[in-house]
Amino acid sequence: MNIWALEADFITRWGIQVPSLEIRTTFDDIDWTADGAPKVGAQVVFDGIEQGGDARTAAIVPIRYSAHVFLDVKRAQPADKLLAAQAVEQAVRAAIGWEFSPHRHAELAGGQRTGFDGRIVRVSVSFLLSAVAQGLA
Repeated sequence: MNIWALEADFITRWGIQVPSLEIRTTFDDIDWTADGAPKVGAQVVFDGIEQGGDARTAAIVPIRYSAHVFLDVKRAQPADKLLAAQAVEQAVRAAIGWEFSPHRHAELAGGQRTGFDGRIVRVSVSFLLSAVAQGLA
């Protein structure tokens, strides 16, 4: 299973629900405080592989992703705040019930707590996908 294809699939699924939101990937370097940065932004991040089975054989392992929504509260207008709130709700909806592979569904997981640096607030939704990882035997 390709972890980057799964990330792209989730971004597509989430993006359909919030079409006005630009969603970045794990490898995008974004400075949300930079001039010209969007007031509302989003990023899906591969957070790693949870503990799994014997690494020398095929094993089902949980892969963790987080969907982050960023809001520049210093510049945000009411419409931006509404978009950020909708984006968080839609991230949850995009994860719930997502059958990313036949008979395999995303599962919501504990993730990062809401963060705020005095300007940018970050709200995150994390989820796990159980995937087959094949080691070298």
